[in-house]
Amino acid sequence: MTATVLGQPWMLPTERLIPGRQLELVDAVLALGGDSRAVSAAEIGARLRLSRKSVSGAAGFLVQARLLEPGRGAWSLTEQGATLARLRVTDSARARLHLRDHWRDSWFRQRACQHLGEGPLEESELADILRAGLQGQAERGLFMVEWMVYALLLERDEEGKVRLPADQTPSPAADKMEQPATPLGIFDPLLTSTAAEISALPDDKFIALMGAYRTIFTALAPQAPRQRSS
Repeated sequence: MTATVLGQPWMLPTERLIPGRQLELVDAVLALGGDSRAVSAAEIGARLRLSRKSVSGAAGFLVQARLLEPGRGAWSLTEQGATLARLRVTDSARARLHLRDHWRDSWFRQRACQHLGEGPLEESELADILRAGLQGQAERGLFMVEWMVYALLLERDEEGKVRLPADQTPSPAADKMEQPATPLGIFDPLLTSTAAEISALPDDKFIALMGAYRTIFTALAPQAPRQRSS
């Protein structure tokens, strides 16, 4: 049986538009008032200089991804989609974090986790895994990977391999253990005094800084006692 989302088979992003342009479509719906009304394909197409067919093709995945609400040849933004579009104007790094949290339970993240748990894969290999059993050209799988990198669900290295971020890698041993709370309060002055500067950082530097904080917090957390060998 084919698994479904919103009563329809799983769908991958259209191959007609690169993910960056698909994100612009979400932005355009907000700019055209799509947070309060349905915006037609003709309106969106005119703003982005796209055909109605291209708009409709891109909208299918965005509906299943819970960023757009469908209508009759028109779309409005979901609450999550509107938040994403607004954050993209004011804080691009927070926009990516928002999408990461929004898609934590998505089918494509679950499928990626199943195959990346033991280590990284070539980008094209993961694209084929995501595309398995679904309709569409090979570009759709690659564009799905690109979306997941944007949403911080995947990390891509210089060799073109993708992996799960360290904070999303399954850790069965840690799940079984109740960890004491980390004393984050000692960092409050640092975090609050530099909030504006941190928010203004470019995406790559923002993500790197968050990784550094995570490393520090992990080091401060009490370690579980080692098991003695018999």
